[in-house]
Amino acid sequence: MWPPVQAQTTPEPTPETASTKLGSITGRVLVDGQAVNNASIVVTRVGAPRPTRFSPTNDNGDFEAKGLEAGVYQLIVSAPGYVASADQETYYRAGDFVTLTMQKGGVITGKVLNAADEPVIAVRVRAIRIRDENGKPVFTSGWNPDRVTDDRGVYRLFGLRPGTYLVAAGGRGLSAFGINGYDHDAPTYAPSSTRDTATAISLAAGEEKTIDIHYRSGAGHRVSGSVNAAVSQHSPWISIMLARLINGVPDAQMSTYQNSGAKGFEFNGVEDGDYMMWAQYAPAPDDVHASDPRRITVKGADITGVVLDAKPLASIAGELVLIPPTAEACKGKRQPSFNETVIAVQRKQKQASKAEPEVTPHIPTRESAQVTADKSAGFVLRSLAPGQYEFAVRFFANDWYLQSINQRTSDLARSALTLKSGERATGVKVTLAGGAATLSGKVESPDDQPLPATLFVYLVPAEKEKGDDPLRFSVAPVDADGLFALEQVAPGRYWLIAKVDNLKSNKSLRSPDAADARVKLRREAESAMAEVALEPCQNVTGHKLVFK
Repeated sequence: MWPPVQAQTTPEPTPETASTKLGSITGRVLVDGQAVNNASIVVTRVGAPRPTRFSPTNDNGDFEAKGLEAGVYQLIVSAPGYVASADQETYYRAGDFVTLTMQKGGVITGKVLNAADEPVIAVRVRAIRIRDENGKPVFTSGWNPDRVTDDRGVYRLFGLRPGTYLVAAGGRGLSAFGINGYDHDAPTYAPSSTRDTATAISLAAGEEKTIDIHYRSGAGHRVSGSVNAAVSQHSPWISIMLARLINGVPDAQMSTYQNSGAKGFEFNGVEDGDYMMWAQYAPAPDDVHASDPRRITVKGADITGVVLDAKPLASIAGELVLIPPTAEACKGKRQPSFNETVIAVQRKQKQASKAEPEVTPHIPTRESAQVTADKSAGFVLRSLAPGQYEFAVRFFANDWYLQSINQRTSDLARSALTLKSGERATGVKVTLAGGAATLSGKVESPDDQPLPATLFVYLVPAEKEKGDDPLRFSVAPVDADGLFALEQVAPGRYWLIAKVDNLKSNKSLRSPDAADARVKLRREAESAMAEVALEPCQNVTGHKLVFK
């Protein structure tokens, strides 16, 4: 899901008059309403290659990230034993006050024992999250929590997010360099299994489970090869990833490295199964290379001679265009700031078909990018794997709306942009227009029955010539009191309808893949006959909508 825009607490400067004064983002970190005084907040500017600021909380759970230039930021909060709530992927600006909520992390503990029920000492044990709390498969491209067992064979993994986990002992995992002999073993999954028969462990927030593992001491197999890449002094190390595929979805991973000035890499302790391999490499700042993903199958023997070619990744370049409003009601309204307008892309997952039943998964770390426009209104989205990409645009100006996303004659709001390996796509034009309206109100039940818990209000274009324009469709959640608010809406005539549906965000509603769903929604909204006309820069409040 695309991160939402934080409610504005600072005015929107124009691109020409954007302040160069440094600002701060302040806030508080809470768990069940209580302050967290040992939390750390990482502040990263959208499009920046590395974090901008680190800020700790004080005894009251308060923090302040100072010295921030005008722009759009995202925050990541961490604290020992706690995890961030799942709904905090939000954009912020200097001047905002933020409340970040956390929850108690889960714990998995237990013993690792050998066949004689003796403790296995100093073996690495890790938790691999394979599904989130809603049961959706996840691929953890970063670090998986791990610990080594103590002299009793006891391990304890804490601060785990809710979800479904595998627990494995032995093997190297994402630690590229071994520390003891167990790191070259094939992993033993709880209770004493290979990956194919491993027990999936469901873990709720704050829950603790005891899971013992009987270690199998299997050597596994060796996978080796080399990566072809240009020699670089900027970043001489090439990262090679090996991910186990289960039903075509990558989960457990291993990693290793190769120096760009040398040849050869190897993985040890690889158990039988299907895998995806790829290499990635940054020979220069803002220049990431990666190989195409490659499927391999390990079955009873070592695999040698694998060759991966690291090639430049694709990019998308374009410009942001602002069309000022002409209506009298819009005079004096501020326009969006270039450095506070986020342009983002997300790669579509290719689905298996009869013609291609085994689709090689894409590189999960190179499937999306987001940037803000520069002072000349230009933008470049870098380091993208080949595939089809959908756009999303976020900006802090309620009197403006997203009018179009085009690449010359192609309407990128209606169809995804296809990128080839290493392609430098240009000519993308994102157009924002002034004169947006806002509409807020309340959904009521005709028989005073409680409203559904997950209800949404959909705004559907009533004008025939706009009926197939995805950007004219909008959706907003209905809260427990029946209230809703739709913002950044193009002026025009619309139908309103309240529904329980799976198109819960503008991203999903406006997706090229949702064309049939929008046609169906338009028919339903037309039949409901709840019409509203919105003028440029009009703010309609107190609108009543009956849920049928």
